[in-house]
Amino acid sequence: MRLNGFDLNQIICLDALLSERNVTRAAERVYLSQSALSTVLAQLRKHFDDPLLVRSGRSLVLTPFAKTLVAPLREVLGKAQVFSAMRPNATTDVVDRELKIVASDYSMSSFLADAIRDSAANQPKLRFDILPLSERSAQLLSAGEIDLMFAGQVLDVGVPPNTSLFEDHFVCLACSETFAATEQMSQAEYLAQTHVVVRYFDHQLAFEDEDALRKAGLRRARHISVWSHSMVPSLVCGTSMIATVPSRIAHQIAQRWPVRIFPFPVESEPIRVFAYWHPSRDEDMVLKRFVASISER
Repeated sequence: MRLNGFDLNQIICLDALLSERNVTRAAERVYLSQSALSTVLAQLRKHFDDPLLVRSGRSLVLTPFAKTLVAPLREVLGKAQVFSAMRPNATTDVVDRELKIVASDYSMSSFLADAIRDSAANQPKLRFDILPLSERSAQLLSAGEIDLMFAGQVLDVGVPPNTSLFEDHFVCLACSETFAATEQMSQAEYLAQTHVVVRYFDHQLAFEDEDALRKAGLRRARHISVWSHSMVPSLVCGTSMIATVPSRIAHQIAQRWPVRIFPFPVESEPIRVFAYWHPSRDEDMVLKRFVASISER
C-alpha cells in the first residue's frame, strides 16, 4: 500500500534501519534476509532521494536528513501501536490484547509476577510479553515498541518517569546457620565478609548500594557477581558469604530459605521504582488500569 508514493509496508524496516544502523541487525529485527532488507534500503533511498545511512569507518551513520526522520517516525509507529490495540469496550474486563513489558529482575521478583497473577481475575484475556531489562530498553521505549517499562533510578532512560511506584531500602542477607548467634552486623563485620553482588548488563550496571559504599569511602570484598536476585540464596546459604539486596526481595527469600536479614550498615538513598511508557500510550486505559493495580498493592 502506498501513500504519496511511499510504501507503508516499509515503515517498520525504516525504523529498524535508523535504530540499528546496521543492515544485518535490522534484518534480524524485522525477520527479513539481509539481501531483502538491502533491497528495501535501496528503495527507501530512492523515495527520499537521500542515502539515509552512510559508511563511516566500519560503521553506518545517519545522514542529517535521516536524523530528522527519527522523531516523526517514532510518533507514527507509537500511534499505530495504539490504533492496532483498539477494541470495543477496551476498558472492560473482556479486553483481549497483549501488553509488552520490559522489567528488571528486581521488578519482576518484587511486584510484577504478583500483579500479573492478580490480573487474571480482573482481565482474564489480558496477555503479557515480558522482556528483560537491557541496554536497548530505553531505545525500545522511545520507539514505542514496548507498552511499559519498570526500572529503578540507576538506569538512565533519557526521559522522566511517568509515575513513581514505590520506594524500598537495602538490607543484608546471610545464612541463618552461619550467623545464628549474630543480632546485628556492624559496618566492620559487614566489610570483613565476602559478598555476592547483583549487577545488570554483563555486570556493568551496579545498584545504589555500591554507590553508597563508594560515597562512604568503603569497599567490600566482592567474591561472586550475578545477574539475578534469584541466584542469591543458593550462593549465600551454607556459606559465610553475605549479599546486599532490596528489602522486598530479602523477605521473599526468607520465606523459602534459611536466611537472616540485617540492616545495611551504610547510609544510602531509598530504592525508587518507576513506570515508563511512550507518550502515545497516555490514554491507554488498559495500561493505566494495570499500573494502578501495582501502585495500590
